[in-house]
Amino acid sequence: MFINFNCSPVKTSLFALVATFGALSVSAQEQATLAPAQAVLFNQLVENGDEALLTYYQENDFAPIWSGRNTSRLLSLITALESADRHGLPVSAYDIDGLELAWAGADGTLSDAELEIKAAEVYIQFATDLTSGILEPHDVLDEINIYPRRPETGALLAVAAANPGNAALFDALEPVTPAYNALQAELARLQVLVGNGSWGPRISDGRTLRPGHSGSRVLAMRQRLNALGYEGTDGVSNVYDADLVLAMQAFQSDKALDADGIVGPKTMLALNSDPTEQMRQVIVNLERRRWLNYDLGDRHIFVNQASFMAYVVDFGLPTLSTRVVVGKTQSKYRTPEFIDEMTHMVVNPSWNVPQSIAAQEYLPQLLNDPSVLARQNIVMQVRGSGAVVDARLVDLSQYTVNNFPFVLRQRPGAGNALGKVKFMFPNRYNIYLHDTPSKSLFNRDTRTYSHGCVRVQRPFDLAHVLLAPQESDPAAAFQAYLNTGRETTVNLETPIPVYLTYQSVFIDESGELAYRVDVYGRDTIVFDALAAEGVSLTQVQG
Repeated sequence: MFINFNCSPVKTSLFALVATFGALSVSAQEQATLAPAQAVLFNQLVENGDEALLTYYQENDFAPIWSGRNTSRLLSLITALESADRHGLPVSAYDIDGLELAWAGADGTLSDAELEIKAAEVYIQFATDLTSGILEPHDVLDEINIYPRRPETGALLAVAAANPGNAALFDALEPVTPAYNALQAELARLQVLVGNGSWGPRISDGRTLRPGHSGSRVLAMRQRLNALGYEGTDGVSNVYDADLVLAMQAFQSDKALDADGIVGPKTMLALNSDPTEQMRQVIVNLERRRWLNYDLGDRHIFVNQASFMAYVVDFGLPTLSTRVVVGKTQSKYRTPEFIDEMTHMVVNPSWNVPQSIAAQEYLPQLLNDPSVLARQNIVMQVRGSGAVVDARLVDLSQYTVNNFPFVLRQRPGAGNALGKVKFMFPNRYNIYLHDTPSKSLFNRDTRTYSHGCVRVQRPFDLAHVLLAPQESDPAAAFQAYLNTGRETTVNLETPIPVYLTYQSVFIDESGELAYRVDVYGRDTIVFDALAAEGVSLTQVQG
């Protein structure tokens, strides 16, 4: 559900509230017209100091949502809170016991007005978490530059007030997407697996298993793959036969491992994983989906770094999919997560070599072979003046990575590092999508080879799709730009949102839920942050 995402509730002191409320305050004459229950609620709201709550209730004549005669809403709230673990949310964070005691009057300390406010606050906390996530992603890791859109207090309360008091309220607040629903179902499945003893005993340590091998370790591998749901793995044969090889290759593909059927250390580690490890991944990816719980645009580009795929999405359906290569796993090269707008493409681009690459990678090559730039069609210029110099005529031994005074630019051409086209969404990270001459890398299962930018396997098809809304023959128009051989900027008449995300559990092209190895280690970092907020596997297992 998409609800007026804008800002979070703002807490102020009672002194500041009274001093600044102005038109929102109720005059003595107006207070005299309030029913006793309304006046009590008003006074309690002022004492509570939550401006957003007071604004909502004043604009709605202090009508109660949770207290009074309609106890079904409060019951539905408590029921939803008790089921928060279905979303990987921390049940312990919502003071369910305190709310139940207040509702039952067992503690005898809360008035109806105080109960109303307590319930509203707990609801807003839960509804905000459910709608847009628990975490502030950038506070967790500076590589994650995603900023969730938090719902307004008034909008959330209005939705609650319109609900008669059933689970539909909370069903509508959660992300209404196939991916979120599939993740929820997977979490429930994993809970059952854990309760039933996981996927059986781990495969014991030993030699690399290859097709044709036999023994107890092969039988254990067969049983484990069968428990995971892979076809061709039933029976009690201890031979690594053709059907078992096919199942293993499918498992390796699902884990973004080389699908060669050879069970080495990496495959064995993935195969011996425990359901709780997958549970962590699912919980993390439920949170990620909540961060993007808003209208992403009728047309947008969605890049999933964890699966090394990119999609053009039109009205919720992918109209183009392509493999991509993303940044290396070293921290300085990892592709960041962020959102921007693609405004143009550059056909026959030059490559302005980043200074870090020029100094750290090209300078050592130049010291060894000064002709390397000429062979790669790269021009070297003096920083500042722009004067072109021949690297073969310069004593480069006097320079280091800290004082290299030149800039490098690779001219357009067949060997250009950016290929024939780059797709631009200007951003502070200097990240963009582009073609590449290194086509063989797209055949790898794990595609972490760039300096941070996203290399696209089908760049020409992407260009055609992007030009389609503004060209009667987009393929011919793009080819005409290519044929000039000149660097040409082509503006997109309508900018397109670009989402650079990291979804390690997702729905793949076949419509099935798929897992990927956490190549950047972000799943662990995000889960640790969730755990700090109260999420626990013990809680989730119920």
